[in-house]
Amino acid sequence: MQPTFVRVIAKLTSRAGNLDAIVGRAVRLYDADPLSDDFLSSSTVEADGTAAFLFDLSVCQSLDSLFETKPDLFCVVAADDGRIIYRSSIHADTDFLSTDPASGEQHRTIEVEFQEA
Repeated sequence: MQPTFVRVIAKLTSRAGNLDAIVGRAVRLYDADPLSDDFLSSSTVEADGTAAFLFDLSVCQSLDSLFETKPDLFCVVAADDGRIIYRSSIHADTDFLSTDPASGEQHRTIEVEFQEA
């Protein structure tokens, strides 16, 4: 089976409105699942709060979600000591395989705004 690479352009927002603590840090993208969350990709938080991720959609398929194609995405940023300093809300049922009605092409790039949970 051919890989289905998809891209997430994430915009991280903070309840406090200040992202200084996470800018320049590694951010990890996960798929929330009932038993165990799937790690999808990592990136770096840019000065404007954005991060870009690329991953194969099949990574979302695990024992607790064998046929998943619409992952429930969330982001996590950790401090140097491993303590979680940012966790986003979940963007549920992200559909990378829907098609544009005009062009018929699949949406392989999704822009998502993640709010701090």
